[in-house]
Amino acid sequence: MFKHLMSFLVVFGCLLGSQKACGQGGDLLIQQYGKTDIENIGLRRWNYDAHLLFNRFNTSDRETKGKLGMSIGASVQYNFKKSYGLRSGVTLHRINYAYDLAADSSKDQLIFLSVPLSGRLYPVKKVVIELGIVYNFFLSTKGDPPANLEDESVSYPSGTFNDSFGMLSAVHYKVRNRFSASLQYQFQKNNTNPLQRETSAFSGLLLGIHYTLLSDKISPN
Repeated sequence: MFKHLMSFLVVFGCLLGSQKACGQGGDLLIQQYGKTDIENIGLRRWNYDAHLLFNRFNTSDRETKGKLGMSIGASVQYNFKKSYGLRSGVTLHRINYAYDLAADSSKDQLIFLSVPLSGRLYPVKKVVIELGIVYNFFLSTKGDPPANLEDESVSYPSGTFNDSFGMLSAVHYKVRNRFSASLQYQFQKNNTNPLQRETSAFSGLLLGIHYTLLSDKISPN
């Protein structure tokens, strides 16, 4: 998996470099001939969005089955050109999964706050390709481990789960003026005691809807 992600990262970097080179070429033309940078007329450098995503995460190194969860958050975007930019923000993830063991089919529910930093490419008008890193702050968890004698889920002891680091890749498609849909893959990893029942290593898919605060600028005729 890591080799595939590194290959994708190299390709993404090459594409970003080629887009930047094209942008620099346009700047040289402006300097030499005094022409307007037609490609980036109407560029909105800063924008913001709110998003709601349905997720299905599962552990990467334990016998479990992922369950449907939900994520909600907001992002800030900065565009260097109409062809590439950056995104960061915060997303609150609620992750659900169940253990798939003969003597343990209990469920865990975890809440993480994720802070991504990703590069974005705009290859065509309605499509965005995104790749980046993400840091996940562990907030809380509840579960029903075999040792639990209560009638309801209980919180795990401090230190059972930890903050984690990961990567994300996503494709966005603009549905309407300010609405877009996305499909995202994300994984997070943390060194966890292999003898421990619980883990902080997860991977999963997210399907979401995004609402952009500011509409596209209208290019002058």
